[in-house]
Order: sequence, then structure tokens, then C-alpha cells
Amino acid sequence: MAIIGHGGTDIIRQLVGNVVNIFKKKRAPCTAPCDGLILKMHYQWTFWLLLAGFSAVWYSWYHRDVITCVSHFNAETQVRLDYINICLSYPYIEDGRTDRRFLLFYRWIHWTLLVLAGIYYIPRKISKNSENPKLKKLIEDLAVNSCRYDQIEKELVDRAARYIAYNLKTHNGLYWKFLICNIVALAVDIFSFWFLNFVLQGRFIHYGWMAFPFTRDPVNFSDYMSRTFPPFAKCELGVTHKLVAQRTEKFGCHLTVMELYEKVFLGIWVWLIFLITVTCMYLIFLGFMWLPYFRLLMLKVAKPPNARSTVSDTIVSVIGCCKIGDVYLLYRLKQHLSHARFYELLTRLSDPELIKTMLEDPADRAIQARNQENLRNRRPNMNIPSKGKFTNPNLFIKQDYGRPNTSILVGD
Repeated sequence: MAIIGHGGTDIIRQLVGNVVNIFKKKRAPCTAPCDGLILKMHYQWTFWLLLAGFSAVWYSWYHRDVITCVSHFNAETQVRLDYINICLSYPYIEDGRTDRRFLLFYRWIHWTLLVLAGIYYIPRKISKNSENPKLKKLIEDLAVNSCRYDQIEKELVDRAARYIAYNLKTHNGLYWKFLICNIVALAVDIFSFWFLNFVLQGRFIHYGWMAFPFTRDPVNFSDYMSRTFPPFAKCELGVTHKLVAQRTEKFGCHLTVMELYEKVFLGIWVWLIFLITVTCMYLIFLGFMWLPYFRLLMLKVAKPPNARSTVSDTIVSVIGCCKIGDVYLLYRLKQHLSHARFYELLTRLSDPELIKTMLEDPADRAIQARNQENLRNRRPNMNIPSKGKFTNPNLFIKQDYGRPNTSILVGD
């Protein structure tokens, strides 16, 4: 026999377990060349935040009373459901004596959170279409094996140096694609801020700092949060609504979900402000990559004991033969290498002869070594005449000296 109430308990236990597993799960390293923490804060963190807000509001709408209305003429009379349905869409509060502000967002605003969650996934689609599969595999190998101390780390440095040497000065497109992805992410933040401000009738942009220090007025509801999301409102049905017989009905309504709205949108406001600030700072960081001195600071590492020259000189020599895309790639590789291994990578890239050796084909190198060995072990041929002016036999007429020349004999 099924026990009443155990089904809901199992669902809650499962949800709590999923949330705990999210925090216990180890964060996977970012290996896509056109992806990063800032973009992940948009298409992953903000996506789930908006989806959680939508789920909370949607649950409240379908599992509790979202509005309670009474008639101003007779509070004991139960209000008809068709009247309540209109009051859900057109409640209002009075700003002053004559002005009315209709709360048109009350019934539909949680669907805007779902729409914005889908919009926040746009940067991920752009970055995914801009990936370089070969470079992504290289970064994946570095990220997976970065915690190992055996010979494989040296092999990965060799592989990274060979890849950069083969593809030097060809990564500008990677930098511009990554920059465009972050600009799109910032545009999504600004659009979301503007869209929520439009839906909330111009009261979202100043919502956070106008509500600070969050002092509430539970008697008259005159504080900014209560004026933005008023828990109590009025509703009026007249002749234009076609549901009353040439009269006007006035109702007082309690909008129960408003208490949830004010907290959900305060969290969204704080998060969007933080997200816009961080994204702007990161775009400034990407712009500073054009400055030579900033490139030096960005790629600088601690000097290992076996270093032959200063780290700054090595980085300057590498930057001299790199474009902006190559500098961005080195910055991404630095995140998955130790200081000693990254310095070794810079040392290899700063030596032109070493780069030339890495670019040579091993088969051509073997053939060249074999030819040098053959030239070293050859023997001189003594039968070959020395070259001179009269060494060509075709310059002379061949004559037969075995018979006498009868042309000069005189007859008797």
C-alpha cells in the first residue's frame, strides 16, 4: 500500500541530493579556445539562475492561490472566477489621487525569465561554432595531464612548441572570435537589463540602490520594494469589460506572489550588475593585450633554477615574432602548465635555430644525414683524367698510322 506523503518526500530528497552533487562535483577545466570563465558565467551560471527563478515562480502559480479578492460593496460575497481572472491581468495601484499604475507584469513576468534564459545561451552557440578542434585537443591534453610529474609533461611541451612553431602568426582569428563572444555576452547583459526594466514599467534599473538599505514599511507599504511589487492592489470592472450589467464593480486584491517577486528580482538585479562589471573589466583586459608591456606582464612566470637568461628577455624575444592571436594562445597555454614548463616552452620559441629544427621533416633529416655519411666515406678515383684544355678527344682527327700513305708515292 502506498503511504501518503512519501512521494513528495522522495522528490525533495532527490532534489537536495542533486544540489549537493553539483557542489561536490569537481569543476571541469575550460579547454575550448573560444571559451572562458566569463562566458561560462553567462551561458551556464546565469542560465541556471534564471531557470531556477522561473521554476520557483511557476511552482507558486500552480500550487497555491496567487490572488485573493473581495468586493468593496459586500466583503462576504464570494468573487466569481471570471472576475478574478480579469483582476489577475489588470490589477492597479493609485499613484496620487487620479493616476493609476496597472501591474500588467504580474501574470506573465515569470515567462520573461524563461525567454532570457534561452537568450543567455547565445554566447555558447557562438563560441562553440568558433572552436579550433586541433587546438582544443592540445589544450585538453595539457589540462588532463597537468597534474602528472612524469615524462609526459615534457612531451606535451614538445607538442605545444611544435604546434605553435608550425602555426605561428595564424591565430589572430581566434583572438577576434573570442573577443566577439565576450562582446555578445555584454550585449546580452545590457539587453536583459533593459528588457526587465521595460517589463517592470521602468522600475528595475534603480531597483537595487533605491531599495537599499531594504527598510520595509509593513503598514503603509510605502518603501520602494513594496511600491515596485505591491502585495495589495485594486481591481475595477466596468462596462467595457462586458461582464457586469451596466455597473462598476470594485475589488480589493491580495497578490500573494509579489512577496516572491521582490526577492527573486533583487537577486537578479545584483547578479546582472556584477556580471556587467566583470564582463566590462574582462573586455578591457583583452584590449590591453595590444600593449607590449602588458603582454610582458601577462606571460611572466617565476624564474626556474635552470634558466640561462632572464624571463623578461625570453618573453620579449618571443613577443617580437608573435601576433596578438599567438599571445592570446600562449596566455591560454600558461593556465595549464607549471612555471618551469612554460618557461621551457618560451625558451624553445625564442630560439630561431630550434624552431627551424622543429619544423624540419624527420624523413628529410634522415636523408640528409645519409648523404653526408656517403660523402664522408667515398674513395677518390685515380683513373679520371684531370680537366684541361686538350682533354677532349673529339677535338682531334683520327688517323690510321698502321699503313703507309700511298698518296705521296711516285711511280717509276
